[in-house]
Amino acid sequence: MAASVGDQFKPGDECARSGIYRVVHDDEHTKEHEVTVVYGKTFPPCNHCGHHPRFILEKGAQHIDHNDWFKKQT
Repeated sequence: MAASVGDQFKPGDECARSGIYRVVHDDEHTKEHEVTVVYGKTFPPCNHCGHHPRFILEKGAQHIDHNDWFKKQT
């Protein structure tokens, strides 16, 4: 099932929807920021605060490789 805006994930979870994710770390480590995550990839741990980060879907997007207009013809 595809993720919806606002859904939250942790390191080790598989990305259910490509898109822009807001990352929330340990408050003492760094401020929130955004990253792009691609469907099927695993959300990684942070090199500093380990498994603390949470990834919150801000805007979903279809990866170009899965769009019918851009798929390679076989």
